[in-house]
Amino acid sequence: MMQNGEKLAIDDWVGSQNHNWGVQHTDRYAWGQVCGFDNAPDSFLEAASVRIKIGPIWSKLITPLIVRHGGKEYACNSFRQGLKARASYDYFLWRFASKNKSVQIEGEIRAPREAFVGLRYYNPPGGVKYCLNLKIAGCTLRVTDFATGRTETLRAANRAAFEILTDDDSQHGIDIRA
Repeated sequence: MMQNGEKLAIDDWVGSQNHNWGVQHTDRYAWGQVCGFDNAPDSFLEAASVRIKIGPIWSKLITPLIVRHGGKEYACNSFRQGLKARASYDYFLWRFASKNKSVQIEGEIRAPREAFVGLRYYNPPGGVKYCLNLKIAGCTLRVTDFATGRTETLRAANRAAFEILTDDDSQHGIDIRA
């Protein structure tokens, strides 16, 4: 990482550097991240469920995710894997599940309406999207490692980042503040 032209070493960082890049915003998405769970402070989750519009047709939800837990990285983040995953979300609750030959991951991120802030995201090619955003959501994550047969449940009571991107500016009941 660079700061003021100087290289900074970052050790033991639980997290990632990301998002909102490219020539336009994804049409609709749920995005979440947990950098340290209450019962597993060194564990990490990042996931998204996206729906893109191709001409007049909406894609199904595509859900890539990655979990780092117990010294292992579980990646279900290829395009094909994202298509095979299951997910559903509304404005305040998101459920997702994916598996590959080494792991099954099931999760839920949720928060009450009053915890969200509404933001305008100006889309580079034009138009506006609305982001319902908070950094204090709850998350429950079940990780089943097929090699060990062990299932662990990770919990974050109020330290999950959670965003919903929508074209809707009012049906969710959240004031758009910026």
